[in-house]
Amino acid sequence: MAEVASLYNSLPTLGEADEQFVNREAMLRALATLLAQYEYAFGLCLVHAHCKLSDTTELAEGEIMLAAGNVSQPKLMEHTPTYYPERWLSTGEPYEFTVRRTEKPPTELIEEFQRIVRDAKLQDILGLYHIDGEKDAPAIIEWTEGRNNLTREITDDDKTGEPIQTAWDFGRGDPVTMSCTIYCDQRTTRGSSVHKGI
Repeated sequence: MAEVASLYNSLPTLGEADEQFVNREAMLRALATLLAQYEYAFGLCLVHAHCKLSDTTELAEGEIMLAAGNVSQPKLMEHTPTYYPERWLSTGEPYEFTVRRTEKPPTELIEEFQRIVRDAKLQDILGLYHIDGEKDAPAIIEWTEGRNNLTREITDDDKTGEPIQTAWDFGRGDPVTMSCTIYCDQRTTRGSSVHKGI
């Protein structure tokens, strides 16, 4: 699994991915239509790394980014007996994992998703994530402390820092204005030194 760590380490920073995401409204509408065909079991995510992972250890297993509750952090493979993919690149390759059971996106979804984002030249920054939880879940904010990525419900105070939207659950209506969202706090993540810490 050292290749997972190498792949993760090659992902763009939050700032790089955000800057490359052009023509958002048109892309959000196109992908919302596609994801509706799969009953919104998956959402759209802005692909970016939170830290550097170790791709080699004495056991040659390396690390993966693993979410448990509201914390996602690097974990050595040999200390993680059970995990499931949670986020996938446009190619269908997983790059973040969770302790919760998830479903893999269907091949047909991956193929059509890849075609849409490749045609828009956004294949390196847009991916899919497994939607978990109720449809009335609140918007959340994520931020990085060291090599840990933490999440909680977003507050009005968080919005003053102009957080960057990084995930969209389109199962709520208009994909541009009504999607459930995940934001990254750019006050601690925009410069990439904190968000992609070592």
